[in-house]
Amino acid sequence: KMASPLASKYSTSVDEHSGHIGDGGKYADPQVRHLLIRKIPSWQPSQKGCVSGVGTGTRGCGIGNVLVCSETPVLDGKKVLMNDVIDFRFRPVGARSWNRETTFHYLDRMGLQPTPSFEAQSLDLMFEEMDEAGIAVGVIGVPGPTDIRGLDPMGGEAVSDLIDEYPGRFVAFGSVEPSDVEAAASSIREMGQAGVKGVTIDPSTAQIHRQFHDRALYPLYEEAAEQAMLVTTTQSCLLGPYMEDCRPEYVDRVATDFPNLQIVIQHGGWPYVHEAIGVLYKQPNVFMVPGQYVHYGFPGSAEYVEALRRQCSEQIIFGSVYPNCGSLAELRTIISSWELPEEIERRYLRENAASLLDL
Repeated sequence: KMASPLASKYSTSVDEHSGHIGDGGKYADPQVRHLLIRKIPSWQPSQKGCVSGVGTGTRGCGIGNVLVCSETPVLDGKKVLMNDVIDFRFRPVGARSWNRETTFHYLDRMGLQPTPSFEAQSLDLMFEEMDEAGIAVGVIGVPGPTDIRGLDPMGGEAVSDLIDEYPGRFVAFGSVEPSDVEAAASSIREMGQAGVKGVTIDPSTAQIHRQFHDRALYPLYEEAAEQAMLVTTTQSCLLGPYMEDCRPEYVDRVATDFPNLQIVIQHGGWPYVHEAIGVLYKQPNVFMVPGQYVHYGFPGSAEYVEALRRQCSEQIIFGSVYPNCGSLAELRTIISSWELPEEIERRYLRENAASLLDL
């Protein structure tokens, strides 16, 4: 547990802040969807309760098994693919961040067709698609309540029931609406005591608009650090409401003041790609899930790949952003086309996430 020197002088003034550096492949035998359970040490036992935005109890608090597909996928008949992938940004059927219309809108903007499972809202199809792509575990994080246009977060009991029915297949993070800082800090404490591994904090979309480094939010970061929980925050032009709300620089400030706090930037801080990579290079406690912005040819996607290949190979993590993606199997083809060294590809698809999640 860390003791923060900032605990007695929180301020809503940002200006007071100062810190110091402290493509479509087919798979062999697609009919075979069997799973093999590999035992690993479990997280701490779950407790009955409710996690804001997700719902827990035994639900989402722990993972005692890691699933791997017993049939190893083969890409275009050439390359044997990993079948124990951890997808760090996955919202299964029954959960969502964007409403359905907005999801279709952005899929169209990216030139993608929705997955059959999303169109049909079919769990069976979803698991088939995950198995085809070798995705063994999905990390679910649903943002807190918001009035931002197009966002309609939904998780709760649907996610909890899914986790109970398919143990070991998902890890669920909690979320807070950070406008009421005291209540949000209390929720984070309860989550941590229940064994939840991470919490989503998106202050720019909250009822009281703030940016991530606003010192009024520091009690939330201190509590998360006390509970040894990850903090994930979504930073891209699609959040906001303003472009300046997604600057990775704000994460740098919090990471400097809370060096024991692990922070994951979802959406990769796009379009501030170089700035986001710079934060990772400077801060060993900051990680990134660039998602669609690296997979689908956005300007700057090559820079994400080069940083993964070289400077930030242990800090950049795979996230499909399902259902805001095309075919999961095609994603594996795209990643294979980067021709990463095998060790680096494995870090991206599993090991970096496994390290963060203590798997």
